[in-house]
Amino acid sequence: MILFECERPQDGPFIETLLDTVFGPDRVRKSSYRLREARPPLAEFSQVAREGAQLLATVRYWPVIIRDMLTGTQTDALLLGPLGVHPGKRGRKLGQTLVRRSLAAVDSAGVAHVILVGDPAYFKGFGFHPALPRYITMPGGVDADRLMIRSSGLSQSLPSVGQVVPCIDYTARSAATSDHLTAVR
Repeated sequence: MILFECERPQDGPFIETLLDTVFGPDRVRKSSYRLREARPPLAEFSQVAREGAQLLATVRYWPVIIRDMLTGTQTDALLLGPLGVHPGKRGRKLGQTLVRRSLAAVDSAGVAHVILVGDPAYFKGFGFHPALPRYITMPGGVDADRLMIRSSGLSQSLPSVGQVVPCIDYTARSAATSDHLTAVR
């Protein structure tokens, strides 16, 4: 039986091994990793799929800021990823289930914006759309067609020209208390 649940602290090394298997050890050279360096994922949104003791799939979330390069204002967001499914377990909709479950938790917490770098055809079904025509960039550059955004209907608009930067420090409060992600800049 497959169990879907929030990531636990002891899952970290197993998740890293799974992600190395899925993406290779050079994955940490991708620009999105600059936003994750020296920061733990947000446990209340990051989830895993496991069968017995075997970790089958993972999705993680990280707090980021989208800085408006014209006005200097900042907008809180979450970075979704990586999403990884063990190669031998693909085709079982584990990734889709993790994304749906984790986005439900994100929505319940009132988080307005989620960004990711990924396959537009895959993520469109979860409400993501290309960041274009906005000119929003990430550290190290990213193929603009793969930078995607999902915003709640009641959210403030995103900048026309923006840069995604890591949160230097943050407090993630429990969704159960109806508090929201708060970035401390």
